[in-house]
Order: sequence, then structure tokens, then C-alpha cells
Amino acid sequence: MDIHAKQARRANLKRLLNPRTVALVGGRTLAPSIAMLRKAGFGGDIRMVNPFQREIGGIPCVPTIADLPEAPDAAFLSVNRRLTVEAVRSLAARGAGGAVCFAAGFGEMGEEGKRLQTDLVAAAGDLAVAGPNSNGLLNRLDRLALWPMEDHDPAPLDRGPAIISQSGGIAYAFVRDRRGLAPAVIASTGNQVLLDVADWLAVLGEDPRVTAIGIFMEGPGDVAALAGAAEVTRRRNLPVVVLKSGRSALGAEMALTHTGALAGDDDLFDALCERLGFTRVRSLPQLFETLKALGTWGDRIGGNRMAVLTASGAARALFADAAFDHGIALPPVSDGVAAALRPQLPEFAHVSNPLDHNAYYTGMDVLSMENEPALFECFRTMLQDGYDVAVMNTDGGDGQGGSPTLRAWIRATRETATPAAIVATMPDEMSADVHRLCREAGIAALQGLEDAVSAIAAASHHGARRDGAQQDLAILPPAPPFATTRVLDEVESKVVLEPAGIPFPRRHFVGAEEVAAAARQIGFPVVLKGISAAVPHKNRFGAVAVGLSGEPAAEAALAAMAARFGEAGIAPDGYLVEEMVAGAEVEVIVGIKSSRIYGHALILGQGGVDVETARNAVALLLPVARGAIDLALAGLGVTAGLDPAARARVGDIAEAVAAFAIANRETLAALDLNPVIVARDGRVVAVDALIESGA
Repeated sequence: MDIHAKQARRANLKRLLNPRTVALVGGRTLAPSIAMLRKAGFGGDIRMVNPFQREIGGIPCVPTIADLPEAPDAAFLSVNRRLTVEAVRSLAARGAGGAVCFAAGFGEMGEEGKRLQTDLVAAAGDLAVAGPNSNGLLNRLDRLALWPMEDHDPAPLDRGPAIISQSGGIAYAFVRDRRGLAPAVIASTGNQVLLDVADWLAVLGEDPRVTAIGIFMEGPGDVAALAGAAEVTRRRNLPVVVLKSGRSALGAEMALTHTGALAGDDDLFDALCERLGFTRVRSLPQLFETLKALGTWGDRIGGNRMAVLTASGAARALFADAAFDHGIALPPVSDGVAAALRPQLPEFAHVSNPLDHNAYYTGMDVLSMENEPALFECFRTMLQDGYDVAVMNTDGGDGQGGSPTLRAWIRATRETATPAAIVATMPDEMSADVHRLCREAGIAALQGLEDAVSAIAAASHHGARRDGAQQDLAILPPAPPFATTRVLDEVESKVVLEPAGIPFPRRHFVGAEEVAAAARQIGFPVVLKGISAAVPHKNRFGAVAVGLSGEPAAEAALAAMAARFGEAGIAPDGYLVEEMVAGAEVEVIVGIKSSRIYGHALILGQGGVDVETARNAVALLLPVARGAIDLALAGLGVTAGLDPAARARVGDIAEAVAAFAIANRETLAALDLNPVIVARDGRVVAVDALIESGA
């Protein structure tokens, strides 16, 4: 779609979200939809279109869309798929804003469905169409409900998170919210043939009343469009939390190179989220809790130092474990704060973080569950050490006015200006009153200990982005669909890559009869490799011998290698004799993976013969800034502990590989440098190379 059509459609999406006039097209099954509009407090005109009924839900009907007195800003189409296409055509002709298409049976239902979907797109023009196969649209900010059923109370809200869901069932999970998220907007996007996630994200991201955006998707769609929409959310540092289905299927994509096995397309989706500033979660409960946390705090959590207060010894240990799993720090209590806390606590309580304050159940002259002033003083004292975030563990069952513990916690966190949460140990232990009180106080009310700590870690990471270097959101176009690929052997690959600035060991490519002479010329010890395009991974085949310290060792290795080739019926192209790079401190893989969804990506990880089982890697979509490469290497387990100068030399190689990939993206399917050896003397050399070239 050209940019002008996209802009026109997004302008109409704004009309769809906040209409003055709504038209409902369908039969008497629309009565619940009318009731929902009224429940939502919609104050505009409601029109009914039905050629056979005089009225529905007390609203007079007109026979056709052409008979409406004005072009509606929004329409809800509850008719069959063929009538849906005709209704969309009529709405577009009238200059309407947008429509929610409830009917299914389009692109998801065989050839006729695909044909009807094509007809729908052609009929729509600039109309903003949600669906088809959309379960509805709820906008509590502007008192709109275009919904097919009446089963909840869409009470108006002044602000809150927005949900964009490709699944109608997941959208309803948010409608039936029992976790206190209070979503302000829920959009069921259906087949997304005219409005995709990027369109909803760009429009909702501009609304200052939207505090966070949650997305459920089956795939990223147009990655370039998504990156463009992310410009909107990044300008506001608006939290975007994404749950994508299909992780296992995408992650199982097979590839010939080590890099392909190390990073599947799902890993590239992780890289996309990181590039765009999105937070990815792995489950629906995590989506709920992370949205609550980020919607409450935004980017206020700038670090990972957490305080935890609880009245349970078991919860204290569980919080410590969860914090460790998610990289959250639990700093020890300072001497001064510990000294101030001890006289406030029961004598059997131990001062620590997490703090089990061991409050008595009753008593107004001791720290007890009913002594609100004592609880406040205890909590306030604990928070004097200054934490990035503070958590109070609770059973979540407090009454309408809140328990003394909750009231004391709200006051203590407010007076110490500490971003705070209430965390229920179990996911179903939080009353509606607690959620309401916490929302009013600016405290995140989180359910389920593990999901809560995961959400806090996500908020910490989101806040850290605020002060970090911002990457350019532009991403390479998808890789070409290569009909066939050819693997360049190590010799060919090194010849191609050396001009790009990749450092390789001194080497000679010779026939079997010249191996000894080549080894003498290079100087022992040497490495001997048998080269054949039929053997891309030489270690597995037994075509590599290292540390050959003299001619007898080289000749013995050559004989053994030649025998293996003979047994396999392979005639090697020749033998590569290379300088031995001794004293390896670490081995790294630097590679390129191509994707028809995400373009090309730079892969950095633990290298060597165990590369595919180590699973210690990071993917960076191209183009990538040098600062992002350096940051990735500093945080990667295999390179984090390197001398900074040596790590910078690994970065030089990674940067050169990324530039090579961009220059050759039309033909590059994959690339491996494995391993890149970082020697103890600081030398950094790529000792093996493999290119997979597409055609």
C-alpha cells in the first residue's frame, strides 16, 4: 500500500475509535450490541441497517447503508461474509470512517474465502476495516463498544492500557479481566487484511491517555511497518508488551550453518522486540502482569535493586529464588537501617532483604497486623536505603478500605517516593478492592509471585532503555527467497571474506603431496584440514587435525584423513595447512542468518565444536550500530569477562561481518566464522569460515 493510502486509513481508524455516529448492520442478534453501546455511555447517534425489520432494540431501521442520513464514523457488521463485502463497499462509497467485520470464512477458509478476502480489500478503499473475523472493538476512553455480546460492564476510563489482539478469544480474556488490569481499549484485529498491528500501534501510541500497549500476535506481519509504528511509541517511551504464539514451530527451522541452528526465526523476533523497544513475554499471565507493572510505572524503574517485605518465611525464600532467576538484585540492608529496624521487629525476626517482618496478629503496642502506625514506621525505615522498586507480599484479600498493611504500605512508599508493588503469592489472590486502591495510589497490584518478579524485571529493563543509546529503527528488508543455495568451502569463504578485513591465520591450500612442505613453510605447530564442499562441518567428519608439531605427525594425520575420505567415497578438493593459533582463552562464533521475515541478522555467541548445544548467543538485526555490538558482547557470557581491548577486537570482526552482509544481502543466505579464537596474548583470529550463498 502506498504511504498516502496508509495515512488515509489511519486517519479513518481515528474516526472508528472515537465516532460521532455508529451504524449497526445485521439482524436482531445485534440487540446485545446496542445494549453494550448504551452501557458504555456512547453519546452519539446509533443507526440500524436491516431491510426486513422496522426496528431493533428500539432503534428504527433503514433498509440499506445508502439510506443512512449521514456517513457513519464507525460501523459494526454482523452479517455473512458475502454481505460483509457488499456492506464494506457501500460504506466506502458513503465516505464512512471504519468498520468492524465480525464475519469469518475469508482468507482462513480455502480458495473461496481467499477470493472473498481479495474482494473485501478491493471494496474497502480508504475505509479502516478491523477484521474480517474480528470479535469487536472496545474503547472505554471514548465510551465506545462495538461488541457482539452483552456480558460485561464497559465502564468509562480516563486512562489505561490498550490491547491489540489478533485472536478474538484472547481479546475476550482481557474483557473478562479478573486480574485488575482495567484495559481502556481492546481491539480484536482478526485477519488483519486492511489494518495490521502496525496501524493500531501507530494510532493508539499517539493517545496520551494510553499508558501501555499489549499485543497478542501470531506473527509480526510487515516488519518495516512495525518498525515505523515503533517510532511513535519510542518518542513517548510508551511501554509495549508482546506475546507471540508459535515459538516452537518457528524455533525449529532447520539450517545448514551453525548460525542457523543457533538462532531460529523466533530468536530473531526477540531481536526485533529489543530493537523496537518492545518487551516480550512468554505467557498470557505474564502479559497481564507486565502490562500492569509497566502501565503503572512507565520508565520510572531505572535499575534492578529491589526490596521485598513479607510476613512469610517461605515467601521470603521464593522471592530470593525468583529474583535470582530474573537478574533482580536484593541488596543487603545497610547497617544504619538494620540498627533502626531491630527494635521495631519481634525479637525472633531477622533483618534481611527480603525482610520477613514477623508482625504479630494483634496488639497495638507491638508491630502487629492491626497496628498501622507501627507497620508504617517499619516499612518507611526499610525503604530508607533507597531502592529502585519495593514489593509488599500479601494474600490480597483485604476489604473495601484496605488492610492496615496496605494502607501503611501506600503511605510509606508515597513518603519515600519509591516505585512500589503489592504482590499476591498465588495468581488468584487479589480482590477487586485491592486493585482499585492500588490503582488510585499508583502502586502495581501483581498476582502470582513468579509472574510478578518477571514483570518487575521487564519494567527494570524498559526503564534502563530510557538512558541508553537509541538504535536506528530501520531494518533491512526481508532476505530474498533463494531458490537454491551453494556452500562455499573454507578456502573459498576465506578468499571472499579476507578483503572485508577478517583476520585469518597464515595458510596454504595444497594437494596431498605438498602438505609436508607447506607445513614447513608456515612453521610447526600447524593445523591440517581436508577440504570438500561435501563436508561443510569438518570436525564431525574427522577432517581436522590440530597441534601437529612435526612432519611425522602431519603425515600421520594426512593418511588418516585420506582414509576417511576414501571410506566415504569423497575425493577432497585439497588440504588446507594453517598456522596453529595457540593459547585460546575463549572461542566465539560470529555469523549471519537470513530470514524472509526479519532480513539479515548478526549472531554472536559461544563458538567451537559445542556451538549448537551451548545455546549462548544473541541476535542483532541489521543494520546494527557498533555500540549495540559492543553492548551485546559485554553482556554475553562467553565474552563478558574478556579484556576490553580483546573484546573490542571481536567487535571489529563482528562489525566487518555485518558490513559484508549488508553489501552482499542479495546473495548471502548464511555465514559462519566459527570459531573466532581470542588468544591469551590478545590476538583475535577467525580460524574457520563458511558461506552459504543463495541464487
